[in-house]
Amino acid sequence: MRIGVDSVRKPKKMTKIVAKANFNTNNSNLFVLIGANRFSYFISTPEKQVIIQESQIIDNEPLTNVIKKHLSLNNDFSQVTVGFTSPYTTLVPNIIYKEDIAASYLENSFRIPYQHYLLTDNLASLQCQNVYLAPIEIYNFFQKKYSTVQFIHSTTSLLLAWQNQAVQFKEPSVYINVTGNQFQISAFNREKLLLSNTYEFKTAKDFIYFALLVFDQLDLDVGKTKLFLSGEMMKASEIYNLLYRYIRNIHFMERTTAFNFDVAFNSQANHFYFDLYSFYTI
Repeated sequence: MRIGVDSVRKPKKMTKIVAKANFNTNNSNLFVLIGANRFSYFISTPEKQVIIQESQIIDNEPLTNVIKKHLSLNNDFSQVTVGFTSPYTTLVPNIIYKEDIAASYLENSFRIPYQHYLLTDNLASLQCQNVYLAPIEIYNFFQKKYSTVQFIHSTTSLLLAWQNQAVQFKEPSVYINVTGNQFQISAFNREKLLLSNTYEFKTAKDFIYFALLVFDQLDLDVGKTKLFLSGEMMKASEIYNLLYRYIRNIHFMERTTAFNFDVAFNSQANHFYFDLYSFYTI
């Protein structure tokens, strides 16, 4: 049986949460996440109060057209952060990284698509660079629309958020974030990154195979090692049930305390949009 997103979390075509209290939106900040057939964003006040969060599944409509329909994005913002979720990314240790040959690190792993812009994130706490590709159309759109824009890859902010969690444990821990039919997985031994990868899956068996592969590669105890889940994952799903059959120490990530959420967000599970809210690490 083919199992995709519906077996993890069946997202609505569009979701929107608006804070019930009235807030001053002057000098607000915009955070956008694009990729894996998804477009999500939230807006926060200078006091880190989340005003609005919205997410949409993208079909065949050009993303720039979708963005233009969201009136909340037509305001002026103090800071705009745009994150990309894509498989075209690789981590390069600082000790071997050379900026003038950055593209070659990706070329060794991928067939580079046309119309993409090469970007790099510095992960100082992990002593490495995240080299990745961003669609030129989207990159240029945000550069023209806003005066101050920062671009990152979702892996960058996820790794930093996971590292913040992992340092509190004496033993290695594993983290999975699910978006659409792909998931990002990383393992840490306290602050040290052991492994990080992105996998696409079509069936529940695919998902379990890749997850267990990480445990096997690192010789981690599936009965004791903590596994933290976030993103489009529900406890009442076939994939979760299969995971729990093999990995017993499973937890869902908590919503970050870096932002403030009013009661309107109580309708949403805390681990949803963990990648979007992990932008606080940047």
